[in-house]
Amino acid sequence: MIKKTVLFFQNSMLFFVLLVLFTLFVFFQKDVVPFLAQKYLKEFDVTYSSIEGTLFHGVEISDFAYKESIKAKKLTLKYNFFSLLQPTPRVAFLGGSEVFINLDALLASTEDSSSFALNISKAELKNATLYYKNENHLFDLDATNLSYREALDIEKLELKAKTRYANGTFDGEVKESVLRGKSSLQLSKEIEKKYIDFLEYNPKKLLLDVVIDTKKIDLHTTLKNAKIKDFSDFSIADATVSFSYLIEEGSFSVDTTYGAYYEEYAAKIKQNVFVDANFVAHSKLEAKITDKKNRLPFDTFRMDIKYDNGVTDTHFSAKEIEADVKTHDFKKFFIDANTRYAKFDAEVLRDKNETFIESNIHPAKEFLHYKEYDLSRFSKLFITLHEKNQEISLFVKSDILWLSIFGNEEKVKGYGAFGHSFYDYEVDLQKKTAKVSTKIESLLTFAKELDANFSQTSFDAKIEAQSEIDFSDTLEIVTKMDVPLYTLKLDSKSSFSGKDGTLEFVYKENELTLKKYSFDVQNRKIFSSKTSKVFINKNSDIELKEFWIFDTLLLKGLVKTADLSANFSLKSESFSYESPEANLLVKLDLQIALDTQKQRIDGSVEILDGTVTYKPRKAYSIGDEDIIIIQDIKESVQKGNREINVFVTSSKPIAYKTKEISLLATPNLFVHQKMDSFVEIFGVVNIKSGEVVLSDKVFEFDESELYFYGGKEINPHLNLNLHYYTLDYIDIEIFITNKMSSPVILFASKPAMSQNDILSYILFGESASSVFTTEGTSKTSLNTLLLGTGLKKMLNESTSVKFDTINILTNKEGTLGYEIGARLNKKIRIVYKNDTISSLILQYSLSKSLRVDVDIKETGQGVNIIYAKDFNLKP
Repeated sequence: MIKKTVLFFQNSMLFFVLLVLFTLFVFFQKDVVPFLAQKYLKEFDVTYSSIEGTLFHGVEISDFAYKESIKAKKLTLKYNFFSLLQPTPRVAFLGGSEVFINLDALLASTEDSSSFALNISKAELKNATLYYKNENHLFDLDATNLSYREALDIEKLELKAKTRYANGTFDGEVKESVLRGKSSLQLSKEIEKKYIDFLEYNPKKLLLDVVIDTKKIDLHTTLKNAKIKDFSDFSIADATVSFSYLIEEGSFSVDTTYGAYYEEYAAKIKQNVFVDANFVAHSKLEAKITDKKNRLPFDTFRMDIKYDNGVTDTHFSAKEIEADVKTHDFKKFFIDANTRYAKFDAEVLRDKNETFIESNIHPAKEFLHYKEYDLSRFSKLFITLHEKNQEISLFVKSDILWLSIFGNEEKVKGYGAFGHSFYDYEVDLQKKTAKVSTKIESLLTFAKELDANFSQTSFDAKIEAQSEIDFSDTLEIVTKMDVPLYTLKLDSKSSFSGKDGTLEFVYKENELTLKKYSFDVQNRKIFSSKTSKVFINKNSDIELKEFWIFDTLLLKGLVKTADLSANFSLKSESFSYESPEANLLVKLDLQIALDTQKQRIDGSVEILDGTVTYKPRKAYSIGDEDIIIIQDIKESVQKGNREINVFVTSSKPIAYKTKEISLLATPNLFVHQKMDSFVEIFGVVNIKSGEVVLSDKVFEFDESELYFYGGKEINPHLNLNLHYYTLDYIDIEIFITNKMSSPVILFASKPAMSQNDILSYILFGESASSVFTTEGTSKTSLNTLLLGTGLKKMLNESTSVKFDTINILTNKEGTLGYEIGARLNKKIRIVYKNDTISSLILQYSLSKSLRVDVDIKETGQGVNIIYAKDFNLKP
C-alpha cells in the first residue's frame, strides 16, 4: 500500500514537472510564437513577414497586415498572458511604426461585431496614416488606458496630425467615443487658397477647443485680428470662431462674432457660414454699427452670401436699402441696388494697383426731400471712377450736372458745372485745405434749374465767389463774394437793381461771421464794415446774434426753420438815412414777429435830425397823341396779413425842403394796422415855421398843424396859416382848412381889402383897380381877366402841368370862382370849374365838328354831345 502510494505521488510529481516544463516551453520559448502564428494567424486574415517574442510577454511583428484594414511596418504587443484570459483582454503596450489604417474598411468589418472588446494600457503609433473617405491623414499617437467595448475610451491622448486641411496637435481624452481636448491647428495652404485666400489673419497657428464624435467635429477658436488683402482699410479684431463638421454629410458650418473696422467706422458682427459636400457655401451676417465718422442712414444691416463654383452672390439689406453684389474672383463686382434715395447699378473692377467703377444712378422721385423739384433732369446720373497707383480720376454727368476730379492722396483738383453755374477747386488733403472758385451767370436761371420757387418775388443776380476751406480740425469756410449785377422785383410797382455788391464771410462751427458787405440799391449803397454773426443751432434754427446795417442799425433775432417763423429786434441809437428823398438821423427800437400767417411790427421811430426833400413824382407820361388809354380804375387795397403799431416822433423840428417849400415840422404820429385791414395814421404834424415860394412870391408859415385821424385814405385835416407881405407893408393872411382832398381857402388882410384886391396884390403887388382902370360895368370883367391871366402865369411857372385857360369868375353874390383848363393832346382836354359848385368836364373831340363833354358835378353827372359847324351863307 505504501509502495503504491509513493509510486502515485512520484508519478504525479513527474507529470506536474513535465507539465510545468511544457508550459514554460510553450509560453517562454521564442520558437513557439512563430510556430503558432504561422499556423493560426492566417485564419484571421493576418499576414506578416516575421514575428518575434514569447507567448507570455508579447511579440513584435514586422510587415503586419490585417486584411486591407490595418498595416504596420512594425507592430509591438506587450502583455501578461493571464491578462488576456480576462473577459476584456488587456494589452500592456501597443506600439507601431509606419502604421496604415483604412478606417472605412475597418468600420465595415466591425459594424456587425458586438462582442469585440479591448483594453490597452499604453499605445504609441509613429508615422501613422489614417485613410478615410479617399483621403490620407498622417499622425503620431500616444494614448494611455485605451479601452473599447461598444464605445472607445482613452484616459489621455496626445496626437500630432497632418492632413490636407490642416496640421496640428491635440491633447485630450476620449469618453464613450467622444474626443475632447485642446488643439493647436494651422490650416493648410490648399484650404487657405481655396476658401480664405482673400484673408490675412493672426495668429496663423490657431488654439482650438475640440469635440469629435463619430458624427461630427466641433472646433472653437479665437482670432486676434484679420484683414482682407484687397481691402487694406478693412480689418477684423477679437473674433470668436466655432467650426462644426458633419462627417457623414461631408458638410461644415462656421459661427463667428467679431469686431469690424473700416477707417473711422466700427461694427459688431455676427456671422454664420454653411458649406455643403459640394463646397457650396451660404452665409448670413448681421451687423450693428458701434462707431461712425459721419451720419449713416442706418445703424444695423444684414448680408446673405452664397458661394458656388467660384461665384459669390451677396444680398445687402439695411433701413430702406437693398443691394445685390456678384463677384467671381473678388476683382470684378456687379452691383444692383435700390435705396430710399435712388436706384443704381455699378460695375467695379479691382486689380492689385488699379480700380475702375462705372455706375448709373436713378434718383427716387418719391424721396421726400426732392418732392419740390422736377427730377427728370436727374433721371440718370452717370459716374466713372478710375484709380491707378493712387492716382484718381472721377467724372460725374447728368442732364444739367457734370463734375471732374483728378488727384491722389495728397492733392485733388477739378472743375464742374451745374446748369449755368461753374466751379473750379483745388484740395490739399495733407493740409486739409481747399480753394473753390464759383461763378453763377444768373441766379434766377440757376434757381429755375433747381426748380426753386421765389414766390411772388423775382430776384436775379450774377455771382462770383472765392472760398478757402479748412477742414483740418473743424470745418471753416472763408468766402469773398462779388455780385456785379442784381435785380429784385417785389411786385408790378416795386423793383430794385444794383451793381458791384460784395460780401465777405466766415463759416465755422455752425456760426456765420459776416465781416463786411456792400450793396447798391437804387443808386444807394447799403453796407456794413462791422462784423455780424449768424449762428445755426442744434435745431437748425438761424440765430442772428448781431447783424449790422450801415454800421449803426443792429438786427437781432431767431428764425425757426421748422415753421419758418421769426422774431427780431431792430435797434439803433443814431441811424443815418440818406437818399434823394431825405437825409435823416433817427433812433429806432422795433420788434418784428413773422410767421407764414402774419407779421407784427411794434416799436418807435424817433427822428433826431435831418431834412426831408421828398416830392411826389409823375407816375408815367405818354407823348403819343394816337394812343388812347382806357382804364378800369379800382380802389387801392392795402389790406394785408400784418399788424403794425409804431410811434414816429422827433426830438426837434425836422426840415422839409423842395423847390417851392421850405419849412420846419415836428411829427408826433402813430402808424397802426390791424390784421386784414389797411394802414392808418393817427396824430399830428406841427409846422413850426417855413415858407412857400410861387412865381417869386414868398408865403410864410405861422405855426400850423396837419391832423391825422386814421381812415383808409391818408387825408389829414388842415390847419395851415400863411402870410404874404406886400412891398407896401400890407399883411395878407391865408387860412387853409378842411381836409386835404377838399381844402377851404380863406383870405384876410391888414388893412382889410376885397377878395379881388387881395388876389391882385398876390399876383401883381397892387390893387385890381390900380392895375387896370375902366368905367362902368366892364370893370369887373376886366379885373377878372387880369386876375386869371396872372394866376395862369403863376401856376404855369410853379407846377409841371401847363394850363391853356384860367378864368376868374364872379357870381351874383360877389364872390370869386375860377375855371382851369388843360389840354392833354389834340383830342382830349380837361376843364375844372369852381364857382358855386365844383365840376369836372372831360372834353373829347371825335372830329372837327363833333365833341363829347362828360360833366361830373357834386350834384350829379351828365354827357353832352356838341356839334359845331361853320356855314358860309352867300346872299
